[in-house]
Amino acid sequence: MHAKKLMPGIVILAIMVWLLTPGLAQEAGKGQGPAVAPQEVPKTTMEGKIVFMQSFGGYIVITEMPHEEYKIMNENAKVLGALAKEGKTVKIEGTLPRGAYLLSIDKIDGKKYTSDK
Repeated sequence: MHAKKLMPGIVILAIMVWLLTPGLAQEAGKGQGPAVAPQEVPKTTMEGKIVFMQSFGGYIVITEMPHEEYKIMNENAKVLGALAKEGKTVKIEGTLPRGAYLLSIDKIDGKKYTSDK
């Protein structure tokens, strides 16, 4: 009598386990690529002035139109310090890999730029 009451519960649990775990029988990750294709890092070109701001933690680019500020991720203190001292507007090519306001510089005024880190 007691077994007749338990049988529907056991059957329901067995069906739930079977439905909820279909991927366990497959070998995890063997020969499979990523489920989502990696997105391309957006490239950008801008004109602005390079400024050192301690409160931002280093060098930033301030663009004029539209007015925006970008934290430079790949700093080269020697190059950026000289440009900040000059105070002139420069053309910067780079990428925004981690969000809209973090900039990784590739070129400044058409010249290849490398980080000192």
